[in-house]
Amino acid sequence: MTDAGNEQHLALLLKSFSKNMYLNYVDKTDRIINKCIIGENYSSVERIRTPDGAGDIAFRVKFDYPIYITLSHPICRFRSHRNYPMRERLFIANLGLVPVFLSSLNEMTVLKLWGDRAEEFFNPQNSPLADTQIRCWELRESSTPADFSSMNFLRQNGSGPEVAGKRLTEIYEKYFRLGYWSFPKKGFSPSTHFLHGRTHITSQVKIAKSLYVIDEIDKKSEGFEMEGKTIEAVRVRLGGLGEKDGRYYFTYFPAFIDTEIANKMIARDNLSTSFINGIVAEVLRKEKPRLSLMTVVAEYGESYFDILVSLIGIIADKKYADAEEISYIGTVDDLRESVYNLYLDIYKNVKVGKTLSDTISNSFDIALNAMFPILIVAEDQKVMMIHPLIWGFLKKWDLIGKDDDEQREILIHLLSIMALQKTTGFSKMFLTDDAEYFASRRINKYQFIRATMKLVQDIRMCRMMRQILETSDEKPAFDLDKFKK
Repeated sequence: MTDAGNEQHLALLLKSFSKNMYLNYVDKTDRIINKCIIGENYSSVERIRTPDGAGDIAFRVKFDYPIYITLSHPICRFRSHRNYPMRERLFIANLGLVPVFLSSLNEMTVLKLWGDRAEEFFNPQNSPLADTQIRCWELRESSTPADFSSMNFLRQNGSGPEVAGKRLTEIYEKYFRLGYWSFPKKGFSPSTHFLHGRTHITSQVKIAKSLYVIDEIDKKSEGFEMEGKTIEAVRVRLGGLGEKDGRYYFTYFPAFIDTEIANKMIARDNLSTSFINGIVAEVLRKEKPRLSLMTVVAEYGESYFDILVSLIGIIADKKYADAEEISYIGTVDDLRESVYNLYLDIYKNVKVGKTLSDTISNSFDIALNAMFPILIVAEDQKVMMIHPLIWGFLKKWDLIGKDDDEQREILIHLLSIMALQKTTGFSKMFLTDDAEYFASRRINKYQFIRATMKLVQDIRMCRMMRQILETSDEKPAFDLDKFKK
C-alpha cells in the first residue's frame, strides 16, 4: 500500500459502510483543507489526493516537537490485532488498532501499529497495558515524525515511543479528566474513529466525554461481540450532559456499562448521590443494532466542589473553542457567572451529598486554582487556557518547570509572546522583556521566537479543525482572518 493509500483505502471502506458519514467527512475535510492549505498556507498540513487526482480525500498533520498519547485498559478497550492482506494478498501484514487519547490534541484517536510494533504491543508479556495504570507516551521528534490523519488515526513512523516523565503524565491525566469534553454531535465529529480490516469497517465508534448520572442499573450481565472479543456488560439508564449552541441539558438514554465498571459502581454506598465524569462510546456495526457503552470512568464526583471543578472545565473548554484570542477566554467573573448559570440549569439532575465544601465561601476560587496548569489566572484577573500542544513545545525547549511556581512563570512569559503575534512583528517580539526572560535561561532568542510563531500557527490550525468538525453549518463558528496581524 502506498503512503497515501492508507487514507484512500479507508475512505472507500467508509463509503461502503455509511454513505452519509462518508459525505460528511469529505465535506468537512474539504473545508479544512481550503482553510489550512489554500487559505492560510499552513506548513504542518499535507493534503492527500484521491487516486485519480481529481480532488482531496484527506490530509495529515505533523508537528515540530514531541506529541503525547495516553493509554490505559479502559481507554484502549476496543483494541484489536488482525492479519491484513496486502499486494493482492501476496503478503500478510500484522495490523494493530489501538484507541488512545491523543493528549496533544485533546481527542480520542486510533494508533495504527504495523508489523513488529503490533506484535510487541499485543504480546501479553510485553504489552504496555499489563497493569491498570494510566500511561503517557511521548512520540519524540525524528526525521520521519509521527503524523495525524484527518481520518482520525495516528501513525508513529520514526517516532519511537518513550514513557513520559511523572510531571507530564500528571498534567495530561488532568487534561483527560478536566480539560477534555466531547458532547455528542451529528456526522463526522472530533474523536469519531473507525476499526477495520482489509475489506470492511468492523466498527464505527463515536465518543462522548461528559458528566453522567445513573438512573437505573440492572445487576444481571449479558455479553455481546465486539472486535473479536466478548464484552460483558449490564444494562443501565444513563442521564448525560449535552450541549447545543451554548445550551446545556440532560438527556436520558439506555446504555451498557462494562461489567468491571458496573461492579465497582454497585459496590459504592453513595451511587445515588454521585455523578460520573466518563466516556460513553456509541458503537455502530454493520447490520447490527447501535449500542452505547460506558467504557471509561475518569472520576466520580461526590460533592459540590467536584461539580464546580468539572463545570469550570466544561465552560472553559467551550469559551476557548469560541474565542478569537490564542489563550484568553475571559475574566474570572465572566467564568464564575457562566459556571453558576450552568449549575442552576443542571443541579436538579446532579445530586450530591452535603460536604464541607458547601460551606466554603470562596469555593469557586479554590476550584479554579485546582485547574492549574490547564487554566492560569494572569494579571487583571484574566483567565488563560493552555492548549495541550504547548507541553510538547515546552519539552523540546527544556521548559518543564520543577514546580508549579516556576511553571506558572514560564507559561505567563510564553503566553505574552504568543499574544503579541496578533498585533506586532518579529522584531518587536524579539525586543520584549518576555523574550529576554527566555534568553536569561540560555535559550537562543531568535530561534525561540520563530518556533513560538510556528506554535501559534499550529494551535490556530487545531482550533479551526475542531470548529469545523463540531459544527453542521457551512462555515466555522469564527473567522480565522481575525487571527491575522
